[in-house]
Parts: sequence; C-alpha cells; structure tokens
Amino acid sequence: MPQNDLVAALLAALENDSDINLHESPIRVTYHGALRLEGEVANIVVKRKARRIAMQLSGLSEIEDRLLLRPGERRSGKALQDAALDALGQEPAFRDIPVRAGQSPGDVTGAWIGVTAQDSVLRLDGEVGSLSHRRLAEVIAWWVPGSCDVHNHMRVRPAEKDNDDEISDAVRMALEKDPMLHAESIDVHTRNREVTLRGAVHSEEQRRMAVYDCWYVPGVHEVHDQMLVRA
Repeated sequence: MPQNDLVAALLAALENDSDINLHESPIRVTYHGALRLEGEVANIVVKRKARRIAMQLSGLSEIEDRLLLRPGERRSGKALQDAALDALGQEPAFRDIPVRAGQSPGDVTGAWIGVTAQDSVLRLDGEVGSLSHRRLAEVIAWWVPGSCDVHNHMRVRPAEKDNDDEISDAVRMALEKDPMLHAESIDVHTRNREVTLRGAVHSEEQRRMAVYDCWYVPGVHEVHDQMLVRA
C-alpha cells in the first residue's frame, strides 16, 4: 500500500474505533521509512489499541510508537525515576530482588531491576525469574504518577515460553495489586492473547480501572469487558 494511502487508512481506522477519540487523543501518523505514531493520549487503552491497529493494518512487525499518556501529575527526570524506584522497591514480589538506578547490574549476580527516566518516560532493565515478574514490573512502572511511557527491556532467565495462562496470571496479579478493586470478584480468561473479564464490580469507575489494568499488562491484544456493576 502506498505510504499516503496507508496513513489515511490508519487514521480512518483509528477514528472508527470505539475506544479512540481523536479529538480527545490527537494522534499524528507519519510514514517516512518507518510508520510512526505520535501524540499525547488520554489513557493506556488508546495507546495500546492504536499500536495494535497500526500493526494489523500495515502488516509491519515494528512501528515507532511515540505515544505518551497524558499524566494526571507532571513529573519527569530524577523525580520520576526516584518515584519508580520507590514503587518497585516496596513491591513484596520484588523483596529479594535489588532495585537500583541505571541500566547495569553493577556487582549484582542473579535477578535485578534497573530503572532510568528520560523526561516522562521510564526504562526498565534487568533480569527476573518469570514472565509474571517482568509484566508486574511494567504495570507498576505505568502506575507511577507522571509516567507517560514505559520501555521494558527486562530479560527472563531461564527463558519461559509465553502463553495465555501466563497472561491471565499477570492480569490477576495486576488486579490484586490495584487497591481500588476487589480482585476476588473478577474472573479472568485469556484466549489468543485476548482477555475476557467476568464477575461483578461496585461502580463504573472500578469497571474502567479493571479494564485499564488489563491493558497495562504487556502482551494483551484485546480486552472484552463482560463485568456487571452491582452497587
């Protein structure tokens, strides 16, 4: 497909998606040697879905995703890095894993997590023992106030094969960590990387946060919300 046609088709597809409001989340699409998405978007659903739509429509395995979440609180650089270090360091799942600033393990052997921040973007480096831990670290980084994007370069050793059960486990973990939710009332099922949520929540806000939590988990391709709201 010619570059101009691809850009026009992608913008039309984004406009037609029910979860993407291009007036609220203006997305710039360019294609000069690489397909690039840029802009400040309202939430994680828009960012993840826009990238997914771009990959499906273009047939490209990689695109330049420069979409940033619009933060509720402005924080960048060292302040953002320190907040991320604190959030990851307090996570019980990482109790025995050194969490430090930078992209090098230093004198650490075995598992470690490194955090750096450039402007409002967090980068995670390191080595952990499971895909669930890798995904949880990214979710927590997204939750840090001021975090507008997360680049996850963490490795899993020994390597694990990803599958739908792994994604379900990570989603359940994210829901359990969210203090706004009662995760025990939400059922999670994943098929072909598409997550379905069933069960009951107490408000539309809880329903929205549960869906967002799914999208924060890397590897999720779609979220089907079949939850009921019971006051």
